[in-house]
Amino acid sequence: MKDRELKTYLQGSLQQGAAVRIEKKRETVAGCRKIMREQAESLAEKRTGFWQFLSDVFRFEGLCIFGLQAGVLLLICTMLGTIENIIDNASYYIPVFTPLFALAGIPPLLRSQFYKMGEMESVTRASNVEILLAKLILAGAANLIGITVVLCLILYARQSDGGLGQMILYGLVPYLVCITTILRLIRLRRSEKLSVCAVATIGFCAGWIILANRMPQIYEPSATGVWILLLFVFAGFFGREIRFMMERKREGKGYGIIN
Repeated sequence: MKDRELKTYLQGSLQQGAAVRIEKKRETVAGCRKIMREQAESLAEKRTGFWQFLSDVFRFEGLCIFGLQAGVLLLICTMLGTIENIIDNASYYIPVFTPLFALAGIPPLLRSQFYKMGEMESVTRASNVEILLAKLILAGAANLIGITVVLCLILYARQSDGGLGQMILYGLVPYLVCITTILRLIRLRRSEKLSVCAVATIGFCAGWIILANRMPQIYEPSATGVWILLLFVFAGFFGREIRFMMERKREGKGYGIIN
C-alpha cells in the first residue's frame, strides 16, 4: 500500500470513528435525560407514611410476632396452673415470666440478621431503623397484651385486686430491663446477636428466680419505692435507645452493626 493510499485510509477511518463517537454521545445524553425525568417523577410521588408502613410490616410480620407471643402466653398459663400456692407466691413469678415476652420478640427483630440480609435492609428506602421501630411497636403491643393477661389471671386466682400496683411494677421493670438490653446488644454486637440476646434474656429470668429465693424482702410493700425508682431508671435507658434510633433515622444511618 502506497503512502498516499495509507493516508487516505487512515483519514477515512478516523472520520468514521468521530461520527460513531458523536452518535454514542447523543445516545448517552438522551439516556441521562430519560433517567433524570424518571427520578423527577419518582420524587414527586407521595411518600408512604409511617402508619401505612407499620400496617405493611404487620401484614408481613404480624403472624410471626403475635404467634410467638401467643405461644409464650400459653406456656406461662400452663406453668401458672402447675405452681402450688400461686396466691401467696405470685409476686415471685411475675418478674420471671415477663422477660419471656421480650424473648419471643427477638426472632422477628433479628430476622434480617439471621438470614444475612441486614446489609440489603439497611439500604432500602425505609432503612433498617424504620423497619426495626415498626417491629418494636408491634412486639411491644403484643408484649403488653400478654403481660396484662398474665396479671389478670393471677388476680383471678387470688380473687382480689390488692397489690395490683406492685404486680404491675414486678411485670414492667424486668421487661424494660430485658428489652433495653436487647436493643443495646443489637446496636453494639457485630455477630451472633440472636444467640447473645436469647442467653441474656434467659439469664435475667434465672437471676430473678435466684433473687426471689435469696432476697424475698424486695417483694414486701416497703420495697415499692425501690421498684418505682428502677422503673424510671430503665424507662430512661429505654427512651434513650429509642431517641438514638430516631437520630440515626434523621441522619440516614442504620442502627447497629451490619454483618
